[in-house]
Amino acid sequence: MAADTVGELRGVAAFTGMSAREVASLAASLAPFALAAGELLYRQNDPAEGMHLVTAGRIAVRGRTLADGLVALAEVGAGDVVGEFALIEPGRRSASAQALEATRGWFLPREQFERLLFAGDAAALGLARHVRKLAASRTRATIAALAAEAPGAGELRGWGEGAARPSERPADEMATMLLGLHPFRALTPAEATDLLRGGKIVEAPRGAVLAQAGGPADGLRIVVRGALRLALPRPGGVEQLLVHGPGKLAGAGPAVDGDPHAAALDVRENALVVHLARAQAKAWQGGKLAELVARQLTADLRALSRQQGRRRSMAVLNERA
Repeated sequence: MAADTVGELRGVAAFTGMSAREVASLAASLAPFALAAGELLYRQNDPAEGMHLVTAGRIAVRGRTLADGLVALAEVGAGDVVGEFALIEPGRRSASAQALEATRGWFLPREQFERLLFAGDAAALGLARHVRKLAASRTRATIAALAAEAPGAGELRGWGEGAARPSERPADEMATMLLGLHPFRALTPAEATDLLRGGKIVEAPRGAVLAQAGGPADGLRIVVRGALRLALPRPGGVEQLLVHGPGKLAGAGPAVDGDPHAAALDVRENALVVHLARAQAKAWQGGKLAELVARQLTADLRALSRQQGRRRSMAVLNERA
């Protein structure tokens, strides 16, 4: 690929810190795209086949609401990426993307990206880290937007009490339980044991508060049994945002970006949890656990965006009534 093209790509934030050689190795898998002002890049519910890197122009990302309107979700310009979650998992586009002006850039197919990751390509691994950080940032921004809005009717629930305590369960028993959870079946017994060796096993009763909104990033929690709840403290109670059941990861955003918790985390149902301190981050910045973190961040953001869309739709419907 031409040196000027590699130079252009190095202006994309996703490639920050990469060498020209690393960018060139990934650039060989890219295909150019160009849009006129007003042209759609993709529609909501189209198959999600890859990510677009924008090198010139601007793109608006909008989601359709229950009130049959459009909600502005983001605006991306030169140096940004759009549709990045397609690299994490197959599915359909959760929003539409439309050029606000003449726009061009490059398209990275998911299948090619997965091949590069499997081969251990340094640029692909760096891009994967960028996508995780971007997902954490957007999740944090969505929670902040929800916190700034009044909760819907009937959304407030009670705030619990209780305290978590260490568990003395044998490592082999915990490894067996972990491997029995669907997301972790790809791990080998040795990998499961190694993962548990660096974590703390915690028994947490219903109502125990594990992290406060605004509290420091304290690692990643794997739910082995029971359920954890991500919630916003409100006058008179808490607003439930997400519930993480067995096999899910809680606190993925703060674990990735190191910023304080955007919302509180408490126990919805008596839980058995593996708590990995953030200091262990190097152990899961690559490999199978990193993939699970990325998928959890994507699932969380999609669920929060749907909640935000429903709330805004109801607001529009109430105004029309």
